[in-house]
Amino acid sequence: MGSRIPNRLIDERLRAEVGAIPKQAPLRVALAYPSPYAVGMSSLGFQRIYRSIQESDGMMCERAFLPDGASQGDTTEVPVTYESKTPIAEFPIIAVSVAYELELAGLIRLMQLSGLPPLRQERDERHPFILAGGPLTFSNPVPLAPYADAIL
Repeated sequence: MGSRIPNRLIDERLRAEVGAIPKQAPLRVALAYPSPYAVGMSSLGFQRIYRSIQESDGMMCERAFLPDGASQGDTTEVPVTYESKTPIAEFPIIAVSVAYELELAGLIRLMQLSGLPPLRQERDERHPFILAGGPLTFSNPVPLAPYADAIL
């Protein structure tokens, strides 16, 4: 598909973080935010879901974000997780946190860059299960329906 995000940028961001929870477990979840890193990491809800998954037995979570510049269409970077730099399409579950309707464009772009069909009806058992949640699901989950396998 495209090139990967420069590892040095991810490494710089991880070095500056406080509160990361390293973990290995059988069920791997990519927790994706459909906006760039700075926006996703400013979301307390995103951080809480990350922590909840990491505290769950048998599950582990790796974070991913829409690559910088992707919302303007100026990137071909494949979205990877920050913890292992694994493309999100290689995870069995991608949990996405969507705050508002405008982030649906970021969700579609995130999936396109990952080589995943954005529309649920175009995916099959070869693709990750897409679980959507976040503030948008409280106010109006209907716009997420064409893209998610389940909405929480």
